[in-house]
Amino acid sequence: MTIQSLLSFSKIIGLMFATITLSVVTSLVIYLLKRMWRKKKSKLVWTPISSVDRRSNLSYEEFVREYASVGKPAIITDVVKHWKASKKWTVDFFRSEYGSAVGQVLDCATRTTSAMTIADYLDYMTLKERDKLLCLERLLIRDYPELREDYKVPAYFPNLFERIPEKLRKKYKLEPGHLLIGHKNTSVGLHYDSHHENAWVAVISGKKRVVLFSPDQQNFLYDGKVDAFNPDLERFPLYKNANPVECTLNQGEIIYIPPDWWHHVKNIEDTITLQHNSIDKWNSELVFQSFVEVNPSKGHLFPLILEFPWLGRALFAIGLL
Repeated sequence: MTIQSLLSFSKIIGLMFATITLSVVTSLVIYLLKRMWRKKKSKLVWTPISSVDRRSNLSYEEFVREYASVGKPAIITDVVKHWKASKKWTVDFFRSEYGSAVGQVLDCATRTTSAMTIADYLDYMTLKERDKLLCLERLLIRDYPELREDYKVPAYFPNLFERIPEKLRKKYKLEPGHLLIGHKNTSVGLHYDSHHENAWVAVISGKKRVVLFSPDQQNFLYDGKVDAFNPDLERFPLYKNANPVECTLNQGEIIYIPPDWWHHVKNIEDTITLQHNSIDKWNSELVFQSFVEVNPSKGHLFPLILEFPWLGRALFAIGLL
């Protein structure tokens, strides 16, 4: 190869490097400008309600306009019936296929947790007389990925978590879906979901009562110590100022719970439930700020990795994540 050829080749390499660098820098500048704009616009938004809408044949645009963008809960009635899970996920199915799997069980009275196999919990669930209210509150979908084939995340709930490279999701346990199985009268208690995440809850079988409180009522709820279904006003006098909104969630229905909405869910019947938490463009900046407060260095990286998944893969490959 001649010197002239080498010089031409080096110029091509240099031009390619400069083009790639310019492209990356331009993308970063555009990203930072977008983030600055989003931060200025970002705030917790909610809409007071007196009842929860039940909707079917709801378009994504309608859902965004009427619920997601204005922080308003909704019940969606016509999605779960299309899932394999609606017929497949029964007590017998989980006993035969996942009986030896271990889940986290909550004692609803003491709020303490313990580990129990699915088979042992289902045996307890079907007893005619029980001395405790126990709920299998967390069987993680990420540990049993084949269960993801039995349902499809509704189009209403796009999740930015999915943009994170799979290896990172596994390492940091960012698969947000989990199963809850509970016998009649069990409840995980009054709470709101952490990090300003929104949630959707699908009832595969059974029936639930749900009590909702908009974020502005937090000062009346005593950090979730109140039983919204049977409030003790002597212990919690400020609760009388709260405005609870109650609804029933039937088999085959999904409830959308916007960020920071307090909710108390109680099983009217034995139930099998699927829950997902998610990040979308309506709550993403609030979530990012929450992550920064927990871990400043990795919290600042999180939105970058969502925008540029290749960066997450590179940092993971060299051991920085």
